[in-house]
Amino acid sequence: MPFLERVRSLFSRKGETEKKIAFLSERRAALTQQRDRSYEDLSALETREADLRRQFKDAPAPLTKRRITSQLLQLQKEMERRQQMLAVFNQQIDVVSTHLHNLELVRQGQSAKLPDSEELTDDAVKAEEMLAQLQADAELAGTVAQSATAGLSAEEQALYDQLERESAQTAPPAAESAPVSSEPARRTTPIAAPPAAASRRPASGEPEAG
Repeated sequence: MPFLERVRSLFSRKGETEKKIAFLSERRAALTQQRDRSYEDLSALETREADLRRQFKDAPAPLTKRRITSQLLQLQKEMERRQQMLAVFNQQIDVVSTHLHNLELVRQGQSAKLPDSEELTDDAVKAEEMLAQLQADAELAGTVAQSATAGLSAEEQALYDQLERESAQTAPPAAESAPVSSEPARRTTPIAAPPAAASRRPASGEPEAG
């Protein structure tokens, strides 16, 4: 099957992204190889041109220079044709690469299975409803807590405030004092002995010894 008919037959059908990608990848590889060979041929022609120019410079006779001039002219025309062919190859590769890139984007979008706009809208509405319900629940919980505190009597409220102040204080606990014994302390110092009997003076009215 010719190339153009093959392309029309392939791209006229829908839902065959993988086949299109495979075909375009193969086509791009072939075009790249042809372009590379054209670059090699053009490089060889440029080398040949430089050699002819050197021969023209070194040629001693005018006849030889005319021959070299004719060869250079034909060589330059061939180089122009190679350059035109290279431009065509580059354009074809660019077109194929662009189409291949678009198909790969389509394949990526199909494989991701992203939700459509309707699903995104429905989920956004549900999320807003959930946030509104949570906010209402939070406001209701705050109202219940305030009503429970406001329902105290005057005495209960005074005691409540006192307990709050006491719990807010962070004074360190007082040090425990050592227990005091109720029994008197026992003396441990020995009692002094009475003076000796020889030093005792006689009582009044008793005769002194002669």
